[in-house]
Amino acid sequence: MKRTKALLLLSSILLGLGLSSCGVRKPHPKATPIKQTPLPHLPTPVLTQWTRPTGDSIHQEMRAVWLTTVYGLDWPRDKADTPDGVRRQKESLIRILDRLQADGYNTVFLQLRHSGTVIYPSDYEPLSTRFAGEGFFGDYDPVRFAIEACHARGLSLHAWLVTYPLSSSKRYPHPILSDHPSWAIPHKGSHHLDPGNPEVRTYIAHLATDLVRRYPVDGIHFDYFRYPEGAEHFADGASYVRYREGFSSKADWRRNNLTLQLREVRDSLQHLGAHTLVSVAPLGKLRKIADLGRPHGWTAYESVYQDPETWGREGLVDFIVPMMYYRDNLYSPFLREWKERVERYIPVVAGLAPYRVEETGWPESVIKEQIDEERKVGLSGVCFFREAHTGARFPATRSIIAEAFRPTALPLAFARGKAFQAAAPTDLVLKPAGRGEVLLSWQQPEMTKHLPLTWRLWVITTDASGIKHATLLAPRLSSPQCKLVATDFDGNRSIEFGVEAVNSFGVATPCTASLTISLTDLKALAGGGK
Repeated sequence: MKRTKALLLLSSILLGLGLSSCGVRKPHPKATPIKQTPLPHLPTPVLTQWTRPTGDSIHQEMRAVWLTTVYGLDWPRDKADTPDGVRRQKESLIRILDRLQADGYNTVFLQLRHSGTVIYPSDYEPLSTRFAGEGFFGDYDPVRFAIEACHARGLSLHAWLVTYPLSSSKRYPHPILSDHPSWAIPHKGSHHLDPGNPEVRTYIAHLATDLVRRYPVDGIHFDYFRYPEGAEHFADGASYVRYREGFSSKADWRRNNLTLQLREVRDSLQHLGAHTLVSVAPLGKLRKIADLGRPHGWTAYESVYQDPETWGREGLVDFIVPMMYYRDNLYSPFLREWKERVERYIPVVAGLAPYRVEETGWPESVIKEQIDEERKVGLSGVCFFREAHTGARFPATRSIIAEAFRPTALPLAFARGKAFQAAAPTDLVLKPAGRGEVLLSWQQPEMTKHLPLTWRLWVITTDASGIKHATLLAPRLSSPQCKLVATDFDGNRSIEFGVEAVNSFGVATPCTASLTISLTDLKALAGGGK
């Protein structure tokens, strides 16, 4: 919307005023059928062609956080093996998600797999006892609860999986060490699954497909998707001899093994018919830079054999989140490298390190500077490690992030989703819902290629001076309707509603026509008088 004609009100401001995502002064919009009492002489709203609000401050950006569950570092502090433990576990997650919503986030990477244990019932791996003791109480499922709670707040949830490290005690060996000892290689006092073993790659793909069968996660996010630190001493010589398949360079063979893993994950998900996003968190320094002028430390390509350029070029991942936990000339040059080498294929989301404020004494201003630089370079968003370091214990850091996220941003739309674009919503209708409320609903034509859909609800209000204000009322509605409180629009002359259908890849289709109504008519419809 042109600046001379419109003033953008942001959804984060709306939340700050205590309004819900639908403008209702309740936590969430209701989406249940309502019995309506016909009113005489109901006003007739006007349907007109609609274009989604645009402008310099409405753009796509991933605003994400890693929510760590190992050792309960971020969540949970209580085990869910008693009714009271379940209650406290739920309440603590809700507090976290409410804060993330209020601060402007749109994506959560929730750690579901640790180093060989998981936080959900699995046919493949043991349950994390640190998370739930000997098991969950009753029918409580923390992953399903987290997904529903995230989606109710407009947050996407990606399943964060630690991929190859394997923890095991001598007293209680991990089942893999007992049943498939050739899969894991001892390394630096622990074990690491061997990416060069085809059976290991199939196992990891099965973990991903099993998870997607169980839960409607928005994505699978692989962490530790690499060879281990000190990989020059990783004893995978036997696998290299057996599976080298013409590779004369062990480094190239190792990089190919990780690429083969992603191909198998992609093929397994396609066979399942799942349209789940796939991402990886590689090391933050992509490759060695010839003129860096200082030691690099370890890099993704040379040190741990990650090849994000190939992954992006082949479309094996939908986006990546490099862990850029450095500053100054170990941050800026590599930020540009990610932009030049990888962002041309897939979105790159910079993983930043607010934990450094506490653990290594970084000033909080570094986080602001890095966000600003990421945006200037033109990557696709930021992700913070980890959640606890962005919250109430660190008010300066939290304030910096919330201010950076204050302008409205839409979640990323991923290229793969264009082939599954939804039909345009039609027939927006307002009906009385009683007690000063109205129900806005619309029709969603059936798609030829089915994907789960959500809807975005926008409103463009015109005030008494004729100035227009655009607001994203609801970023993620799960059904094609939303309750609205008429008095929430006081002070405006007219109100225009528009809606978009959004598929699971974030690709949106705007409605064919918006619905415009005067405030007087809206209140009459809601039964609130003139």
